[in-house]
Amino acid sequence: MAAAKCDVSFKIGYESSLPLTEATVTYLNPPGPTHDIKQLLATGDTIKLNDIQNDIQTPGTYELEVKLAVGGIVTKREFFLNVGRCNTSSTCYVPKIYDIKVLDDGQIVMNYWVDDTTNLATLEYQIARDPGFTDIIYSKVGFSDTSYTQFENIDMKNGKIPDNTKLYIRIRKYCKPDGISDWSDVVQFDSKEWSGAVGAYCLSGVDDLNPDSICNGTDPAWKTKVILKPSSADIGTLIYLTNGMLATPANIKEFEPNAPESFKRSGIRWIRFLSSDLNPSVIYRVDPENAKIISIEDKVSC
Repeated sequence: MAAAKCDVSFKIGYESSLPLTEATVTYLNPPGPTHDIKQLLATGDTIKLNDIQNDIQTPGTYELEVKLAVGGIVTKREFFLNVGRCNTSSTCYVPKIYDIKVLDDGQIVMNYWVDDTTNLATLEYQIARDPGFTDIIYSKVGFSDTSYTQFENIDMKNGKIPDNTKLYIRIRKYCKPDGISDWSDVVQFDSKEWSGAVGAYCLSGVDDLNPDSICNGTDPAWKTKVILKPSSADIGTLIYLTNGMLATPANIKEFEPNAPESFKRSGIRWIRFLSSDLNPSVIYRVDPENAKIISIEDKVSC
């Protein structure tokens, strides 16, 4: 915690006629350990996170969950903890958000500016339901574009951004060796329904499992985008077209006119997802009639 110069503590207020049987605090984002605070609560309502300091490696915004239990009755509360705002540097200038674009598939793209990357440690963005940021729904330290080249795709999968909602976003800069800028001006935008479509290479029910085709997208593989429900790739996951219809032969024929004829007749037999979040080396076997993943090919991979 070299960059964060302040102690970390918070207060818990509760009423109970019975003694607590469990009291814990857990790091939700970034994911971290759970700490038992029952003994700390027994001495007062202020929880100084002495043993938790080591969990906070860099300044930023941390999402925590406090759980109190009396027997089988459990209460949970989530909150955000801002760390590292004690020392700021006059040379750590405030970044700027030029604009926010929401693509047709619901992906949110931020166009931003940062003055200098030579002293840049990382950037953070927060999204809230109100311009005062009293109702923060997502916070992320570290951009996916580690080169910081002006455009950042908002983390839709982990952010759990609500559909069709007026939202607000802001960013700030963390500077080397320490120091944090003020928050940028707040930008308002309207979210859309996020499809969560992912790129994939597919082989049809009449194709042989050809590693070259499905790994490299060569003929007869079909490169397309699909939606997974649930969003993880696993046995039992259903595959949908981007319009929300199951990727069955009949629906492919009706709604994907540019798909190869073999898929319109026999559906998807094998599929590989291109997203790094979905293990692109794995080839999944699909039941073409109901578009459900039924197994993982253990003898062939990419």
